[in-house]
Amino acid sequence: MLTVGFCNLKGGVGKTTACQNLAVSVARAGRRVAVVDMDPQSNLSSSFGIEVAENQPYVFDFLTGAAQWDDAVVRKEGVDIVPSALDLVMVELHPEGQIGKDTLLKEALANVDPGRYEFVFFDSPPQLGVFTRNVIVASDRLLVPIDGGFYSLSGLRLLNNAIPLFRERLNPNLALLGILLSRHSPNVFIHREVAAEISNFFGPLLFETYVRQNVSLVEAGSVGASVFAYAPSSNGARDYEKIALEFLKRCDHE
Repeated sequence: MLTVGFCNLKGGVGKTTACQNLAVSVARAGRRVAVVDMDPQSNLSSSFGIEVAENQPYVFDFLTGAAQWDDAVVRKEGVDIVPSALDLVMVELHPEGQIGKDTLLKEALANVDPGRYEFVFFDSPPQLGVFTRNVIVASDRLLVPIDGGFYSLSGLRLLNNAIPLFRERLNPNLALLGILLSRHSPNVFIHREVAAEISNFFGPLLFETYVRQNVSLVEAGSVGASVFAYAPSSNGARDYEKIALEFLKRCDHE
């Protein structure tokens, strides 16, 4: 079971969209995949059409041991999802110490049969708070979505600088799996410049396939579905099919 954190310390870069649609595409390829929504904004859960009802177990209950994995899981489009809700901010008030807080996800996931899934994805907030730290500590690999702006490039740099600290203190096996260009248009000068800088600095970590700007990706999430369910013949669906193949090739060759 490979755990993959979707992280960028800059918001609005297509991170949640990438997490959702790559998970569905990997599941469509016949692989066993689950997703944990670690963002209190719960955008990933909403993108799957999941609204946590009162008294329904969700990721907070899983993290704190109040519910088992199967109690919290919701299945959508072939993917097992542990949803989030705004109440996740209560983790900040959990009585454990700060180091314990950073390991809650890793410890909770240790109770899940490692043979049940081939991949578990984590969606994280766009800052290095307790939820993102939990994701980084629990992840074997990080996948960094990035759009064509220089601000998202700064988020990548901050995250890259933080990785050695987490590797030294809490997660010695942590590594970057790849960097994915989202909403990319090679005809736009700034997009070409950002792509070139990433390629020069990170080399083969940059995915060869990029996600083209596509309105179907935005519309799909707003109606609670992946792009494959909403617009299966769209450029967004075709791009994520190719990205899934590249993702699986990278993982299978590790």
